[in-house]
Amino acid sequence: MGKLKRRRRVKGALTVIFLIGLLVLGIFVTDTAGKTTHLKEHETSKYSKEGLRSNKDYIGDKKWRANKPKQAAAKENHQPNHPVQTSETANPAPKQTAANQPASPQAPTGDTSSTASQPAGTQEENKAKTIYLTFDDGPSAISGDIIAQLEHYQFKATFFMIDGNIRRFPDAVKLMAASGEGLGLHSVSHRKDIFYASKDSVIGELNQNRNTLMEISGVNSPLARTPYGSSPYMTDEYKAAVKENGYILWDWNIDSKDWYYKDERYIQSVIDQLNNMAGYNGPRVILMHEKRETLAHLPQLLDYLQSQGYQCKAIDRSVAPVQF
Repeated sequence: MGKLKRRRRVKGALTVIFLIGLLVLGIFVTDTAGKTTHLKEHETSKYSKEGLRSNKDYIGDKKWRANKPKQAAAKENHQPNHPVQTSETANPAPKQTAANQPASPQAPTGDTSSTASQPAGTQEENKAKTIYLTFDDGPSAISGDIIAQLEHYQFKATFFMIDGNIRRFPDAVKLMAASGEGLGLHSVSHRKDIFYASKDSVIGELNQNRNTLMEISGVNSPLARTPYGSSPYMTDEYKAAVKENGYILWDWNIDSKDWYYKDERYIQSVIDQLNNMAGYNGPRVILMHEKRETLAHLPQLLDYLQSQGYQCKAIDRSVAPVQF
């Protein structure tokens, strides 16, 4: 009886131990399976994210490559337009032919830039804002000072010179030519009774004046201003002779009266006349003289012209002459 009880107790204990073992084993299996599943899910998630990144990178790379030509083209479109360098051999300059040569003698150095490529409105505006400063009776001892003032403002002027003064101040004439000023003729005698004696005396003095200027400066100028202006002394016969001999007659439409005032009042005289020509679109030609009083107040006039947006240019053959 005692043995039977012991057997039952052992059997019960073994059963309990077995059941506990099964329970422990079940818990272990379940935990392992869960960890495995969790690990698999983690790996799947990881690979999915990496795959997503890879996809994005691929798509982004594909888009970048597709857009690269467009970006390059856009970059090129924003580059400044640089002229293509060409050799003189590949693009030779057009040769001058007899048909292209000017019929009249070479005009003095001056601004010969063309405005043909500019809009019509711009041409009209430039014309309305262009001044032609002219100085008579030189050259003189102050010619260089006048040119220095003009250069300070980046202005040009035209000098109508007397034959004897050209020989007296040759360096001044050469400086005018080198500086790009306009060079013109203003007689030999500068006397009404001698110059206007006949058409032959008019042409004779202009020819001598022209030859002297060419000898000293190398400039063969057809620009001419007769003593005291063309009215009333230049008859129709004289004017016809001047034109036949290739000269271009120039007067003025603004008289500074520096010869009369001989002080700073000539500045206001010019300003008043400019204001009266507000609607005028032709050349504005100002008469002045190579006088020390004129030079003394010249900066005041040039300041005013610059402040009003005027450009002061040298006369050349492209400009229609102002005549009385």
